[in-house]
Amino acid sequence: MAEMTEVRGAAWDVYQEAWSDMPEAKRRELLEKALAEGCRFASPAGEGEGIEALVTHIGEFQAQYPGAYFKTFKFLFHHDQALAHWTMFGKDGAEFLQGHSAVRFNESGELVSLAGFWEL
Repeated sequence: MAEMTEVRGAAWDVYQEAWSDMPEAKRRELLEKALAEGCRFASPAGEGEGIEALVTHIGEFQAQYPGAYFKTFKFLFHHDQALAHWTMFGKDGAEFLQGHSAVRFNESGELVSLAGFWEL
């Protein structure tokens, strides 16, 4: 079980890194390492399916909040699903949003479903 948690946690860490300010090609490369091709995502800010849609979604987020990033403070895992508790920070390091993400993984440890929750 510990090994499964580490593999899935590593995929989550790569996904989290992809939300940082970076060139689109690097973001796509990271997401291709962590997500299954048909991964679905949803949050109060939008929803979509597939890596390309998520690359676009994150790019739009970075255009609105340049340099923003998030850090996960708690990651609970069981049965190929996890709940991540995170905080979003501005490029100046100031906290501006706390939220949670419910995620599901396939048998290879790739993310197949992401649902983010926070108060608008």
